Amino acid sequence: QVDPLKKVLKEQSYFRDEVDTILVAKGEYASIQIVAKGLCDVKGMTVSVKEIRSENGNVLSGATAGWVGYVYVGRTYNSPFNVLLHSTSDFFPDPILTDSAFSIENGDIQPLWITVPIDKSTQAGIYKGTVEISGMVNGKKQNWEKDFFIKVYPVTLGKSPLYVTNWSAHFSPANLSYLNNNEEVEIYSPLYWELIEMHAKIMASHRQNVHRIYPVWHTQYTLKDGKYTFDFSRFDKEAEIFDQAGALELIEGGHLAWRSGAWDSPFYVEVPVEDNEESEKLIAGVSPVKVENGIRFVKLPVEDLRAQNFLTQFLPALKEHLEKKGWLDRYTQHIADEPTPVNAVSYGEISKYIRQYMPEVRLLDAVLTSKELAGTIDIWVPQLDILHKDFTFYQQLQKDGKEVWFYTCVGPRGNYANRFIEQPLIQVRYLHWINYKYNVTGYLHWGLNYWVHDQLNADASRDRGKLPAGDNCILYPGYKKLYSSIRFEAMRDGIDDYQLLKMLEAKNPEKSQSIAGSIIQNFNQYDGSIRYFRTVRREILEAL
Repeated sequence: QVDPLKKVLKEQSYFRDEVDTILVAKGEYASIQIVAKGLCDVKGMTVSVKEIRSENGNVLSGATAGWVGYVYVGRTYNSPFNVLLHSTSDFFPDPILTDSAFSIENGDIQPLWITVPIDKSTQAGIYKGTVEISGMVNGKKQNWEKDFFIKVYPVTLGKSPLYVTNWSAHFSPANLSYLNNNEEVEIYSPLYWELIEMHAKIMASHRQNVHRIYPVWHTQYTLKDGKYTFDFSRFDKEAEIFDQAGALELIEGGHLAWRSGAWDSPFYVEVPVEDNEESEKLIAGVSPVKVENGIRFVKLPVEDLRAQNFLTQFLPALKEHLEKKGWLDRYTQHIADEPTPVNAVSYGEISKYIRQYMPEVRLLDAVLTSKELAGTIDIWVPQLDILHKDFTFYQQLQKDGKEVWFYTCVGPRGNYANRFIEQPLIQVRYLHWINYKYNVTGYLHWGLNYWVHDQLNADASRDRGKLPAGDNCILYPGYKKLYSSIRFEAMRDGIDDYQLLKMLEAKNPEKSQSIAGSIIQNFNQYDGSIRYFRTVRREILEAL
């Protein structure tokens, strides 16, 4: 048994059997990591979890087990980092493959991941489980068993108070083809909606409660003599799927505008126009998002009369529809992604339009600047290092009634916590301790499922190293299935830590702040000891 916060590298050979009881609250998930080491060749290893039972006969059900797969990192993280992991083989553990049989040769190691959901009605106490591995040795089947223990505390999690969004809008036919034997999935087909629902369920089980849906893209239009009609049924269907799964505490309305050219270029509104020679000239050789029913999408400055004509009809219609569906109070709207000081002016002009026609809707965006956007946003989502640098500014925003989240992506690097594969796993978990320590109530990441060809076997450092390994996805595709990753499991556990800290704060705020501060010393300084972290987490559960 090895602590599940330790990444087991292929070249490791020495392990101590860390027989430790997993400590959880009701409503959490218990994660157990077992490492099998081959003292001979073992073929076709499979795994099953036997009954998990307490001494008084209570049972934990629903356990799953999977082998931890390894992904290749061909180009390493290219920024200084004090505790970066290094693999001589360039392979790192990440996906959890719940339906695969693995073989190992003499001297090889292979980690196994067990996940046990702890129902809120579970009786507190200590539970003993057994994992059984079966495999072929010299043509004969053999079985091996390993016991593990889980202590369930009389502490119950409620609905997560932290807003978390992993952008899963990469639902293009090409991207979904990775779930369909590389055959494109027709958009809005029954299979398309089946795969969307599959995403919604795994996101909900990992505490994702905010989902981005593009109102402009999913709406069906007619346009005649400058007059639009709008059919929002496709938007509704996606929202209803996520709502039913329990992953729609907030609706993120997808971006209305995009850069007109280079990074600092002004933002232009995306506008559906008639598909004709005039609109063909407008796209200047750039492919439109789509053409459907005689409608083409083009980017236009907000000063353009065609953009204004669209916004003055679309925004009131969308607001009225959201009111009818009962969604207006949980709808938020993106304007454009990552505005900079240079294009902040164009961002602000679009913001004025939305506020004019949808004054009840809060505006949110990931931002790479601060003071230049004052007055344009309601939910601010700075990159973690921007939050650090301008923290006084964001504290004042909070005092003024604005909400502050943070995001990570390609950056920040250095010693900042992130989700890169080459970072220690505990860094992923600490993202949400940062949320707690600095009273930042949400977290955003762009890359839930931005897969490349054969993601399980591809080089995980995408785009010749421009995207650090793991930045583009935290789930892996199979045929009509999604595989979690050890990073996704650690992220969920960190979200639950946030809730436990909030619960402790209600009882003893000084203690909760002291505990958080002992782990997170600064935005980019953390205690990296797994053993100390386990001591602190036990202290939280004992206090509760």
